[in-house]
Amino acid sequence: MAEVRRITGGLGALTEIISDRSELAKGAQLFDGKQLTHLSRFENRLFADASGSGASPYKVSLVFGDGREVKGRCSCMAARSRPFCKHAAALLVAWARAPEAFVTADAAPSGGTDGARKKSVKKGKAESTDLMKAGVAQVSTLVRELGLSGVVSMGAERPEQVRQLGEALRANGLRRLAARTVEVAGLLDLAVARTGTFEAPVYTDLVADMLLTVRKVEKHLGGEALEDRYVEELIGRTWTKKDRAPVEGLTLVEYAFTTRATPDNFLIRESRFVDLASGKHYAEKQILPAFLRSVEPKKSHAGLVLEGAKGGQYPGFAPHRLDLETEARKPPLDGAALHRLLDVALPDVGAALTAFQEHRKDVFAPDLLPVTLRVETLLASGQRSQLVDSGDRGLFLPADAKLEEPLAAALEGARLRGVMGDIGLEAALPTLFPLALVVETPEGLELRGLGRPGDEATTSRRRGGARPAAAVAVPRSGWAESARAAGASRAAIALAEVRDELAEAFANGLPAVSTRAMEPLVARLRELGLEKPAALLETLAARPDAAERLDDFIKVYQVLGIALVRLAGAVQVDAGALRPVPTHPSIHVRKPEVPLLPGEALLKRARGELTRYEAAAHAAHYYASMDPDALLGELYPAWSDGAASTFVARAVAEGSREKALAVAKRALAEHHSRMVRRTAIRVLGLLGGPEARQLLDALTRKGHDAGLRLYAREVLEDVRARESGPQAVAALLKTRKERIHPHAQRALTESTKEARRGAVDQLEALGLTVAWPVLRQVLYGDPSRDVRNRAAMALAWLGDSEVLERFVGSVEARGGDDEEAKTATYALGVLGDVRGAETLLAAFVDGWKPGVVSESLRTFGLAMLHPTVRLAEVRPEAVERQALRNLFERFPADALTEVLLARVEASREHPEFIDRCGVYLKLAAENLHGAGKQVASALMAIPAVAGDKTLSRAAKKVLGEKA
Repeated sequence: MAEVRRITGGLGALTEIISDRSELAKGAQLFDGKQLTHLSRFENRLFADASGSGASPYKVSLVFGDGREVKGRCSCMAARSRPFCKHAAALLVAWARAPEAFVTADAAPSGGTDGARKKSVKKGKAESTDLMKAGVAQVSTLVRELGLSGVVSMGAERPEQVRQLGEALRANGLRRLAARTVEVAGLLDLAVARTGTFEAPVYTDLVADMLLTVRKVEKHLGGEALEDRYVEELIGRTWTKKDRAPVEGLTLVEYAFTTRATPDNFLIRESRFVDLASGKHYAEKQILPAFLRSVEPKKSHAGLVLEGAKGGQYPGFAPHRLDLETEARKPPLDGAALHRLLDVALPDVGAALTAFQEHRKDVFAPDLLPVTLRVETLLASGQRSQLVDSGDRGLFLPADAKLEEPLAAALEGARLRGVMGDIGLEAALPTLFPLALVVETPEGLELRGLGRPGDEATTSRRRGGARPAAAVAVPRSGWAESARAAGASRAAIALAEVRDELAEAFANGLPAVSTRAMEPLVARLRELGLEKPAALLETLAARPDAAERLDDFIKVYQVLGIALVRLAGAVQVDAGALRPVPTHPSIHVRKPEVPLLPGEALLKRARGELTRYEAAAHAAHYYASMDPDALLGELYPAWSDGAASTFVARAVAEGSREKALAVAKRALAEHHSRMVRRTAIRVLGLLGGPEARQLLDALTRKGHDAGLRLYAREVLEDVRARESGPQAVAALLKTRKERIHPHAQRALTESTKEARRGAVDQLEALGLTVAWPVLRQVLYGDPSRDVRNRAAMALAWLGDSEVLERFVGSVEARGGDDEEAKTATYALGVLGDVRGAETLLAAFVDGWKPGVVSESLRTFGLAMLHPTVRLAEVRPEAVERQALRNLFERFPADALTEVLLARVEASREHPEFIDRCGVYLKLAAENLHGAGKQVASALMAIPAVAGDKTLSRAAKKVLGEKA
């Protein structure tokens, strides 16, 4: 079963089943007074014995039917006159609060009250302690078997057997062993599949933890007292109110809120807090069995400060679980509170690593340590990014491409001041898994979350169903090279390599841990000054019985893991070799040796040779070096590239004012993409003056795109405020923040998806770019797909090109999530950023949802011209599809003719020149404004075309001449 369960909000959550609150209250008292015994579960029924006034206990049961139907039965007198007696109510409270206390029976208990034919429980049914002892013995046997046999020759049925054992361990109350066993089963799947994705270090880490946990729990079951925090971490138990330590006077700020479903069908909603007085990390959880999904969901506390908070603290490690009762005040989160948060944060990377080293010394502590850390820079070059403090010391971020998007969104136009998250090990390196950032903007400090949707599946398509996320191994290939490049010490890298070789040997089986195989590793450990582990490794390898090597091997492996954390330390960063990304002042990249053209940078980005930030830095350098007059004649791709829009607007505004006004006015025509028109509005805003204000004012009138109309209004307000002085600018920013605040608060904290979606609608209707950070948090963190998709469309409509890569990724992965890919397709069309054109065209050629893709392609306007012509050249069969040719109907004739004839000249030496000319003619012939005749005339002037009967006949037909 699951871990300790409690329904936040008291007994009211159970009234949908038992409406009599007084009976529920009595039931809760019985449960708290430990008046229920022999809790068990069989199929859809729960059973227990309830202490009564007589010598024999009452037999009580609950039967769950379809939907919300639940029937209570009890052998007490009160049950004869009411649907639920207090004993039945107590049983429901027990199931809601402590489902792990229920033993899964092989049959309904004898003497039950369900009215069915009496079935006896399997004879010899063990009590809880006996079940735990049996489970520990099974894991001990499993570890020894795995250690001796390794995974190389494992049978295909073995992973499923291990998984079943893990699930049984959970039912028997062995929380940590259950989780680790299921994770090992996931890795064994990879080993059996022989796909090369099995990671021996991850596997050995898990097996080592299982053996150490077995030893600890064996001692506990043998009578040795176990600290409450270890009980919670290793076994889990029902903590009543008297077991929880009272805490008060807390000042809590929520920095993360997640919703997730467990493999055993429980829903967990969790708030993560930091206390502004002590800097300690806390968590508040609502854990509901599946049948109580309709209970009022726990709300987020985002954007608030819980002052004077008090409640009960559960035993366990940080983040300490709280049962929050009350708070004195809940003022809005402001800059003063965030300054206090930074005051209690760890001052630098060195302090964070010291705390993590202490944490890792306790082998039974959780894998992750929550921290709040002051940092200033994100180094985004190389395979692994790093967070860098004021002393230029770096701490690695996880090798997770999905993290790039929320980090980039949170840091756009802001300076990094702090990070909240968890430190753990990934690929042998201390790594910070961030959950939220504190950033500084012109309006002051802000807290920006990085959360991902909690209902994202952590499942695998492999046989066996659900897998914990940790069961997916982290590839270590290349990590040593990236660590060297980042400045990690030679000793740390050498020790990590030794430890990985030990893991490979263990995965092959303990017989492979022989004297001959271990000699070079023993020598390297002695070179590193690790004499004791070296001597122990040498001794255990010499033992003739491989089974006797297990315990000491695990000991050596664990000691080296602790030493590795110490040696890895903080990486020193050469700040002089870095430069900031213009749109993200706190994101730095290494200075490139040779600046690249934007197209070359994007190509390297697609191949994984550059980060998105490095590509942006190259683009910024290119556009800054261009002559403004050249940019005035290059609407495509420059003005239609959302990543370049800021640089282009600045460069153009610094040139000739008259030319810039003229080109901006021309770029506002409706046949241009929305991104081109947004860039034109941005140019007008930077230019300012009467002419620019007049053009912007005209755009705010009806008859224009509603999203662009609101953007023009915002830019016009900015121009007027700047002309009035700094105080007017500050007042305008404050007003905008106040306008979005109530809707932002609801979008992040409302308990129902309908309310959060309604708040997103309101934020979109306001049309203010200051709403982007909130909408991005919703996009990356809301538990509801419906709300996330709504936020995606709002951001596209508001012109936020920072989230384009998410849309592109969703369309490219359309086979995995059809609904999200469909929303992303619409969003790319609304955004009108030329960087999304190739992705949409690829989906179109593949025949994926042609109606949806065609609709988005049409909204791109002229931005689609160049990419479509290039596609037609390399995939001429695509031109046979009418939907593609229809794109060329409404292009301006001059623009279409110019592009096509330029491609004719560029293709003259191509071996398929005639075929390409046929493609160009087909595309031009679709145009309703006369481009077909212009292109046909130009083609007929080329001797090779005129001499080709088929092509000349087609050209004459377009010209209206007889063939």
